[in-house]
Formats: sequence, structure tokens, C-alpha cells
Amino acid sequence: MTLSVPPSPRKLSPERRARILDAARGLILAVGLRAATMEAIAKAAQIAKPTLYGYFPDKEAVFGALLAELSGEIGQAFDAGLASTEAPEARIAAAIVGKYKTINRLLQGSPHAGELYDEHQRSGAAFAGLETHVEAEVTRVLADAGVQRARPLAQMVLAAAYGVCRKATTVAEIGPAVRVLVERLVGPELPGR
Repeated sequence: MTLSVPPSPRKLSPERRARILDAARGLILAVGLRAATMEAIAKAAQIAKPTLYGYFPDKEAVFGALLAELSGEIGQAFDAGLASTEAPEARIAAAIVGKYKTINRLLQGSPHAGELYDEHQRSGAAFAGLETHVEAEVTRVLADAGVQRARPLAQMVLAAAYGVCRKATTVAEIGPAVRVLVERLVGPELPGR
């Protein structure tokens, strides 16, 4: 019996790792997290199963690496929206819209989008860090604008936006709905309005 030896850590290729994650992302979107086995991921990435195990010890590690990548993309979209010089409510709305449009784009067309969305909420330190960052930044923008109870308002806005975006049936619905939500919740709390 011949045993395959996974590559040693110093021989791990970043390009192969990226190819594995791309294949895993496509597979998970197509068949769902439960059906995406390590064997299926290896086949989709066109590598031997022992090679896959050299990069990731199990499917949860593959999913965790995907979540880390995705949270980076989502965080960039959020930060880009927040970086504008518009009024606070417009900046917050743009950031939230950027976040949820990116999530929607990443899950688009998957019959397993709901399962994947729910699963990312239960696992993934990367997403916990992202959500902490999002709340802190919205709180900061509100406090800088003079809102007295910035953190509870930020939490309310983000929770309501989550619900609105989860219920949206198309990407086109996200922007207008979030803008109205933020306008209605944040506008009255801004000093001088």
C-alpha cells in the first residue's frame, strides 16, 4: 500500500491554495456546505485528496478560509461606502448597501444561499471581527455627528438593515430600502434636525 504524503508547509503554493478556495467556493455555492466533501473539493480543484489535506485539515478549515476571504471583500465594500464626505446618514447607508450588495453578489444564483448565510453567522471568527468593525464604525460616525446614544442607535440600524436585506428579493431593492431605513432612524437623532 502506497501512502501519499501531503506537501510540507514550506512547499505550500499560494496559487494552489487560491485554486483550492476558488474551487471550494464554486462547489459550496452549487451543492451547499453539507454536500461539499473534502473529496469533492479536491476533485473540483483538480488535486489529490492528500494534497488538499496538506492545505486544510478538514472542511471546516476550508470554509473558515473562505469566510476570511469573503469578510475581507465585504469589509472593503463597507469601508468604501463609509469613506464618502456626504452627510452621516448617507455615508452609513452607502456602507450598509455596499456590505449587503457584496454579500448578495457573492451568493448570487446559489440555491443554497440561505444555508450559507445562516452558517456564516454561526461560524467564522472573521465575520465576528467584521461585524464588530461595522458596529464600531457606524457608532463612530454617529457620535462624530453629535448623536447622544450612538451605540444603541448603531445597533438598531444594523439589526433593521439585516432584516431588510435578508428579505430583499433582488439586489436592486437593497439600496432604496436601506437608504429609507437609515434616513428614518438616523435623521431625527442628528442635532439641528
